[in-house]
Amino acid sequence: MGLMDTLRGWFGTAKEESSDLAGKAKEQGADVMEKAEPYVEKTKDFAEDTMDKAGDKVDEYKDKASDTANAAKDKAADAADAVADKASDAGDAAKDAAGNAADAVEGVVDEAKDKMEG
Repeated sequence: MGLMDTLRGWFGTAKEESSDLAGKAKEQGADVMEKAEPYVEKTKDFAEDTMDKAGDKVDEYKDKASDTANAAKDKAADAADAVADKASDAGDAAKDAAGNAADAVEGVVDEAKDKMEG
């Protein structure tokens, strides 16, 4: 029975020691969690602040993009109006030139008729 008592002594002692170590580990884990809590809170606050700032920047860039698009649309409309005005002016000038040419041709035809008749 000496061998059995020795084995029981070893394993009994190991069981007690592992139980003690588990208790100490649990206490240390709670200690670590307690000490880490302020850092966890700081990390949460930092993450929230970062998300708020990112949201603000997204809104800012969205507004800038909208403003830029509106400005480009206005410039395109102004350019289209200018082209339309120039085309209209060119059309008017062409009509005037055609009228002047028609008057000149009419004058030449009248003169030619007069010379033939006379």
